[in-house]
Amino acid sequence: MTLCDYPHNDAGCDGDDSPLVEEVLGKLEDVKPGTKKMFEIRGRKILVINDAGKLFAINGLCTHYNFSLENGSYAKGRIRCPLHGACFNVRTGDIEDYPGFDSLHSYDVSTKDGDIIIKTTEKKLGSDRKIRHLPKMKECNDRPVVIIGGGIATATFIEHSRLNGLVTPILVISEESLPPYDRVLLSKNPSATGENIRLRKDDAFYEERNVKFLLKTSVTSVDTYKRTVQLSNGEPVVYSKLIIATGGNVRKLQVPGADLKNICYVRKVEEANHIANLHPGKHVVCVGASFIGMEMASSLAEKAASVTVISNTPEPLPVFGADIGKGIRLKFEEKGVKFELSANVVALRGNDQGEVNKVILQDGKELDVDLLVCGIGVTPATEFLNGSGIKMDKRGFIEVDEKFRTNISYIFAIGDAVTAPLPLWDIESINIQHFQTAQTHGQYLGYTIVGKPQPGPIVPFFWTLFFFAFGLKFSGCSQGFTKEYTNGDPETGVFIRYFLKKDRVIAVAAGGPSSVASQFAEIFKKGIEVTLKDLKNSKDHTWGHLLIQ
Repeated sequence: MTLCDYPHNDAGCDGDDSPLVEEVLGKLEDVKPGTKKMFEIRGRKILVINDAGKLFAINGLCTHYNFSLENGSYAKGRIRCPLHGACFNVRTGDIEDYPGFDSLHSYDVSTKDGDIIIKTTEKKLGSDRKIRHLPKMKECNDRPVVIIGGGIATATFIEHSRLNGLVTPILVISEESLPPYDRVLLSKNPSATGENIRLRKDDAFYEERNVKFLLKTSVTSVDTYKRTVQLSNGEPVVYSKLIIATGGNVRKLQVPGADLKNICYVRKVEEANHIANLHPGKHVVCVGASFIGMEMASSLAEKAASVTVISNTPEPLPVFGADIGKGIRLKFEEKGVKFELSANVVALRGNDQGEVNKVILQDGKELDVDLLVCGIGVTPATEFLNGSGIKMDKRGFIEVDEKFRTNISYIFAIGDAVTAPLPLWDIESINIQHFQTAQTHGQYLGYTIVGKPQPGPIVPFFWTLFFFAFGLKFSGCSQGFTKEYTNGDPETGVFIRYFLKKDRVIAVAAGGPSSVASQFAEIFKKGIEVTLKDLKNSKDHTWGHLLIQ
């Protein structure tokens, strides 16, 4: 069952008394069966899909970052964005897979004398997206569903639990100063303000859904017997159900001098903004060469006096392979970013004002620094659960089942702080710390908490972007892979790397303009098998044909 199976409301049918629009959109001959084409009407891009003679029309831009859907992967009523993999139902426009939040408008289209005719309203034609509105909330005075943590998993749970009929009041306890925002942008665009990157900018959105926030507040303990949480201000809060979505805490440097000034970490919007304000004209050193460290380096390079990345591996981004990391490093170096490879920080030194000014590496090399930005990973933000009886693994991640239930009744957990099953890959439990996966956790708990089936299997998808010019996309799960197969040249940044287990593709990484990663998100979702033989026989390494069979 998918979102489109449930009643949905659209501006076109819910209180929309704006004037009707009926105009020629384009020629039918331009959209042959099995194809799709972008048209424009009154400045609005409309995508028309011809599925075996049946026409569908939706807004043409993905609601995530406004990327064109024209080259997206279409399969049996769903279109997936080629950029980051967001997926929309073409019959309703509803978003069914993430990232993103808003849905698209769908439009009535017909044909006459070879023309495609669109019939809609001025209101629907006035925007590129829609928010699925709820019928009036029923009054409910039950004890609230309490959510600890105010990130993307929480935001998505709120939306889907309400769409699926949960009427219990919701209370969100968050250490953040704002309701949920797009944390992905902190390292890609650190100057973006919290208000600009809020996922729902209007407080009325949450008020209408009977959701309240306790901001700048933390939870110090959980009493599962009394069903209460203890707040940092000493007050207890009673819950009917508890959802833990606390994400992670940044891992901090543990070397002499780590307490000096101008040593920064990136977790909250205020921290990213602080770095953005400090860095112009400064010598910046980024410790860590995985996603956060590399994204911060790319974001700061233009205005900084210099940027140096310290990698403790032979090449950055080691999860993809040394050759891919080398290709990315070469592109960074073309932008003026320097690297210290296979290097470790052993000490930091400061000036008379207590500000960091030297980084000491294990080989004795000293680097000048005015601003040190650390991206060396996170640890699960679950210390407050010690002694609660909630089961965690030895690393501190909360263990949940496929319905995100913990071992304690009425307590659930979602997002980066959990280790959960990944059935499509026959993985009993795995921790995945990526935005899209956390968002999907929130979506799926929004179904199971009211007893409805989840809308299909979870398929991990993530991306990284550097200099807003190049990056990587990844689909699937490579855990346990035994073989790699590569098409293209990783050192140029244009490639597709397949990860295989028992000669079957289990994950795909892609650099350059290829949409293969988003295609495989749908291929995995539908359980289509692609083998090593298929890879060797492929001439162009595009896989859309598998989705229309």
